[in-house]
Amino acid sequence: MRSEPVSPAALLTPVRLQVAPGHSPDPRPPVRIFVGTEPVQHRAERVFFHALRKVRNPARVYEVYRMLRLPGFAQGRWRTGFTNFRFAIPDLAGRHGRALYNDVDEIYLGDPAELFDRPMGEAGYLALTPSDTAVMLLDCARMAQVWTLERAQRLGKKTLLELAAEKPGLWAPLPAQWHARDTEYRPGFTTCLHYTALNLQPWHPTPEQYSYHPHPLGELWRDLEREADAAGYEIFSAAAPSPAYGDAAARLAVPPRWR
Repeated sequence: MRSEPVSPAALLTPVRLQVAPGHSPDPRPPVRIFVGTEPVQHRAERVFFHALRKVRNPARVYEVYRMLRLPGFAQGRWRTGFTNFRFAIPDLAGRHGRALYNDVDEIYLGDPAELFDRPMGEAGYLALTPSDTAVMLLDCARMAQVWTLERAQRLGKKTLLELAAEKPGLWAPLPAQWHARDTEYRPGFTTCLHYTALNLQPWHPTPEQYSYHPHPLGELWRDLEREADAAGYEIFSAAAPSPAYGDAAARLAVPPRWR
């Protein structure tokens, strides 16, 4: 008997940053952030969350969806383990509301709620350029007409971008402070920094592939990691376990069967 394929949406349980104690809840919708990640980026992922916690609005709810090892995608020519996940966001978000997308090798230095609430006019997505989609603000209802889960699983990135380009006005420019790449960083101006040079990433995720060299902004990232270490911060905890914790605990609770 064949089992039904698992829907990627069923695997996405958000990490929720709740309203902090002592703050009156902000009535605006939760800030939804989808992060493209992969196992080798576990250090970058932890620092991404820590940086977000530092700059978030403590009165507002944030929902962060870790797009990790989603099934059903043809990954043959992907540069990373999450390249096409971003194009499935409109469907994964229920084809309604807004969503932010970030690559995992980025850090927020300003509150992403300011970008999330930004007027979009008639645009379906904001990005630095039509093809630079490492940071995006999406109108999920509009983009679901072009980027669907089925297409993201089957088509290449170039084709998906071409489909969006066929609709005039679907793209609009993202303000530069929300996607500074490496040395584009400007203190006091940049609100999202992207460590794009793979051989300079300060956390050295794939030493078997690259000979790493110092990044000019490496200390900024390492300071955040040291802060997370000092605070004992982890994305998941006993009070807020990962989505896989329940199944793992249940398996461990079953006594072994000895032959």
